[in-house]
Amino acid sequence: MTKDGSNARKQAARELAEAEQIPYTEALRRIDRLAAPTGDEIIVTAGAGKVTRARITLPVATLTTDVVLIGHTAPVDSVTFHPDGRTLVSGGDVTARLWDLATRQTTAVLADETPVMSMALSPDGHTLATADSNGTVSLWTIATGRITALTGSAGRVQSVAFSPDGRTLASSEAQPQPRQPGQVRPKWRTTTTIRLWDLGTRQPTTLSSQPDSYGHAVAFHPGGHILASTGGLDGTAQLLDLVTGQVTTLTGHTSGIEAVAFSPDGRTLATGSTDATVRLWDLATGQTTTTLTPHGGYVVSVAFSPDGRVLASASLDATVRLWDPATGQATATLFGHADFVTSMAFSPDSRTLASGSRDKTVRLWTLD
Repeated sequence: MTKDGSNARKQAARELAEAEQIPYTEALRRIDRLAAPTGDEIIVTAGAGKVTRARITLPVATLTTDVVLIGHTAPVDSVTFHPDGRTLVSGGDVTARLWDLATRQTTAVLADETPVMSMALSPDGHTLATADSNGTVSLWTIATGRITALTGSAGRVQSVAFSPDGRTLASSEAQPQPRQPGQVRPKWRTTTTIRLWDLGTRQPTTLSSQPDSYGHAVAFHPGGHILASTGGLDGTAQLLDLVTGQVTTLTGHTSGIEAVAFSPDGRTLATGSTDATVRLWDLATGQTTTTLTPHGGYVVSVAFSPDGRVLASASLDATVRLWDPATGQATATLFGHADFVTSMAFSPDSRTLASGSRDKTVRLWTLD
């Protein structure tokens, strides 16, 4: 590890020791375990079974964690940047918060009665969609404070996403599957329903309903004509063509997918799975081009930078890893959170990454 990497390691250990009130030496041991859960050599599988190995120094010196936003009283489940690049939105506990990044202060709070499970900001930055643990989807007009509820959900909404033109909202909701008489079925088996909401009429259209599913995420293609959603417990993902109705199933992961994200150019889909891998898919062929083994546990979030040069992944090991999606090479690991990272978002200029965590904080990482 380089001198700069060692300094970052010690800083991360100090923060961990303070957050969890544990000895500094114990914090160092934990940081070292997180740094290389399977050693410091990352294995990358690219195309046709080709395997390459890339040794990386963790973390790189240019990454900083000097900005920590504190205000949530429970895990932060979602973060996103406003298009102006000066405002960050975070969702957790029973609130969604707007942060002024210049002052690092909360400027507005949307309070709910139940925990905020997911949220999405419209492309123009005017409207925030939130979904709470009761399955209610609300639209918050930021300038006026007006709140409009979308009615029609029948289960717990796990993910929401705006279309690129801002006219449609996609949602993924989970309903427990009823047990038949004499049937033995794990209580977590669910049916996932994908809906599209016309924001002009506030009316939903059901796209799909899939039993024995693992529907944790939805994402729109940059062109707006394809919706990606996580699929079955078998590790599949689905691409729904909103023009033709065609459904393409992507097969490769060995267990449920937690996160999906399209590259800015629309050619690649990234998926993060409970099988502890990230897969990059060529949308033209529907085939995996690269498989990354980035972490020591479930991959719960993936995000592309707006310029397409960086892919970020987050895991239960409380770290964020950065990748060059063109080569499949890892470039850095970000230490600092005291619990696993739940969500990530890049600033519009691609220079800052925000991460939300179960440690109740939001961190901003400078990437250049």
